[in-house]
Formats: sequence, C-alpha cells, structure tokens
Amino acid sequence: MKKYLYSGALALAAVLTLSACAKPKLDAKLSVNDIVYMSGSDLKLKDDQTLVEVSFKLENTSEDMENELKTSAKQFYLKDKDGKKVTASKLDKSDLPTLFNKNKNVEDATDDFGKIEADDYKTVSLFFEVSNDESYKLYFESKDEKTEGQTVSTNLKDFDGKTTTNVKKAVDAYFNAVLLGGESKDYSKFVSNDLDKAKGELNQYFSDSLQYSYDATDNIKPTGDEIPKVFGWVQTANRERGSYTVDNIIVAKDKAEFNVSMSTISMKAADDAYGANHPNLTDDLKNYLQSNGANAGNVDQLTRQYYMETYLPNSIKEVSPSAPKTEGTNIFDNYSVELTKKDDKWAFPDKDSYVGKWDYYPLFYAYTGQQGTLTKNY
Repeated sequence: MKKYLYSGALALAAVLTLSACAKPKLDAKLSVNDIVYMSGSDLKLKDDQTLVEVSFKLENTSEDMENELKTSAKQFYLKDKDGKKVTASKLDKSDLPTLFNKNKNVEDATDDFGKIEADDYKTVSLFFEVSNDESYKLYFESKDEKTEGQTVSTNLKDFDGKTTTNVKKAVDAYFNAVLLGGESKDYSKFVSNDLDKAKGELNQYFSDSLQYSYDATDNIKPTGDEIPKVFGWVQTANRERGSYTVDNIIVAKDKAEFNVSMSTISMKAADDAYGANHPNLTDDLKNYLQSNGANAGNVDQLTRQYYMETYLPNSIKEVSPSAPKTEGTNIFDNYSVELTKKDDKWAFPDKDSYVGKWDYYPLFYAYTGQQGTLTKNY
C-alpha cells in the first residue's frame, strides 16, 4: 500500500512541477485582410521577385485584462514552404514611385506598433520582398516575457506571385492586338474587352480625330475606305518602329494600375518633317499633274490622288518614332492607366467607362497619330 501511495505522490509532484514551469499560451489571432502586389524598375528587385504590401489584423484574444500584447514590425515575418524567413522590407516609403505611395497606413520596418489590450486588435500593413514561385505564411512572434518565442500564423490567402507578370501580359496583349493592329495569342486569356469592339472604337477614334486635322485642307482629307488605309499606315509605323515600356505595376484585388511610356507617330509632326526634308515637293506635284494630264476639271482630284498615293504614305513611312519628337514623333512619358478586374481578366478603359474624357484617353490618343500635347496624369 505504501508503495502505491509513494508512486502516486511522485506522479502528482511531477504534474505540479510541469504546471508551474509551463508558459501560458499566446492568446492571439492573426488574419490577412488584403495583399497588394508591386513591381517596378525603381524597386531594385530581382527578376523573380515582387514587392507585396500585406495588410493584416492581429487580435489579442486574452480574457485577462492585464495581458497586453507588445507589437513591432520585427515580430511579423513570412515563411515559405521550406521554412525560409522573409522579414519586412526596410525600403523608405518616400522612395517609392508616386504610383505606389498611396497607402499612408503602411508601417516602417523598424516601427514599434505599441501594445494591444485584451479583447482588442490592431490592423497594420508591411512591405515584403517575395519570390514569385513560392507560397507563404504570415507569422507573429511574441516578445512578451510570459509567451516569448510563441507564434501564431496564417496563410497568405490567394497569394499569386505571378500577379504583376500577368498584368504585363495583359498590357502586351492589348497593345499588340488593339493599338498596334497585330495579333496576340494571349488576348482572350488576359484581357476581358471584346476585341472587335475595342478595335472598332479605336478606328472610330482615329476617324473622328482625322476630321479635325484637315479643317483648312478639306479637299485632300481622306474619306470613306481611305481612312482605314491611312490608319493601317500609322499602325504599321508604330508596330515596326514605335516603342512602349511598362513600369510600376500595382495590383490590388479588383484593380490594377501601371505607368506606360510610348513613342508613337504624330501625323502632324510627320507632315511638317516631310515637307522640311523634301524642298522640291511643289515641283514634284507639278510634274505629277502634268504627267497625268491635269486640267481645270480634274486638277483637284489629281492633287488629292497625289496626296493619298505619294505624299501621305511616304511622310508616315519615313519618320522613326524612336527619334526626337521634332522628327515626327510623340513622346508620352509615364502616363498612368487603370484597369479593372472582370471575369478574372483585366478590362481596359473603353468609351463607356471613360465618360467625359474620351477625346484624351492616353492610349488611343497616342496611337492614332495625335500631336503629343497631353498633360501627364500621375
């Protein structure tokens, strides 16, 4: 009997000892509210990296009103599936491109967030530089004496490291298939705009703008089937010798925004440059009229024919959009364009969504031979 009593006493003592030494459990809950993805040349990221702004909520679930939770940026970090830790980026928010520096609630990587009282919570955002092909969990590690080293974690819901890459693919598809009049096998995969409708709006935009540029020379203004022919020349020049660059992509849940710089044909500047570079145009026209038997009854028609068959196509073909704007080009630098998410694809602005500003929609304006006089919109 004594033997059993002695064994029981030892067991009870062991339980009491363990209970006395065991740390209290960390009463906290972590959840992700939103993820914003960013990529850009100024961010100095590796080719396979994206900058993400993670907005999250940390709750102190303790019922003991004396249990305050100390928090700071250093206590939050990501871990990939191999356990590699990613701490908050130490970039200076003031160094971010203008397009990114919109969320005034983003915390600095060295910030002390203060304490969270029992049954309360704090919502903050931090930047992390992540690898595009990884998956991550967000962790909070306690630094309080009673629960030091304990963590709570949560998955980065719907994290997709290829988000900004897919936006760039959507932009390329739209530029190639719509603005440049070419083809894109990715269009239906990444762009939600109906392709025929988008092309139709662009063609109409060109036709409308063309009418204003011939007010003083109505006798040579392209009409009817000539209009798409002229636009074809413009698109070919932009496709073969123009350029565009996309930078500073920022992607939230239902919208995206990016900066684009474009070098495109300006028909007016091309006209001026062609005239300056060909001082014998008047003689060329006279020779053309004489060789085609011009008379009082057909001189206007022949002049128009010369313009459409010789002057206009050559003026467009001779200029290089990569040259300075004085040589017949437009330089549109760092324009901001917004996209919206629709059916898991990206929708570009159209005539219905750009109400009141359609005449100056940067992408159509730049790619229909307009003069580069737009005001930057960033």
